[in-house]
Amino acid sequence: MQINYFKYLKRSFPAYLICGTLLGLAVFSAAMIHRYDNYLTASLEAMNNINRKKEDIKMEIDRIDELIEYFQTGFDVREGRIDPEMLILHALDKMKARLDNAEITVSRFEDVEGETRLPVEIRLPADNYGTAIDCAGFIESFRLPDFRIKHFLLSKGDDGRAVVSIQGSFVAPSIQGG
Repeated sequence: MQINYFKYLKRSFPAYLICGTLLGLAVFSAAMIHRYDNYLTASLEAMNNINRKKEDIKMEIDRIDELIEYFQTGFDVREGRIDPEMLILHALDKMKARLDNAEITVSRFEDVEGETRLPVEIRLPADNYGTAIDCAGFIESFRLPDFRIKHFLLSKGDDGRAVVSIQGSFVAPSIQGG
């Protein structure tokens, strides 16, 4: 009986060897396909992230272009030079438009310590305390140029109505670019 098994094993060994090799190749191929699928999924996700970031960057570039256009048209900023007097006059126009019933008096431009200043005095009739606070809040909302309040006075006018008097100055940095 031992001889029959030996002959059987001797004849079937090449078939077992071929089947084992094919099984090994199949397992190896399945592992490689699984790794390829993982890498492909990661690559597709990276491409999607790049496309999203590309859109974000494009939106940011558009926002920067709008901001540059705003400064070029609104503040006459060209070629790296900011004209502080134009910034101040633009802000003064905004103030005159908002405080239409106010008396606004200005003096000459002054250049002090790297800043351009325009002294301003505002007299505004106030019907109530809220009007005075709104006026002060609006004036303090200026950032470029900044409005620095020196004196704030709430008094009674000649006609008996309340009057807000504000003395201060618009201040813009004297920047020379280029």
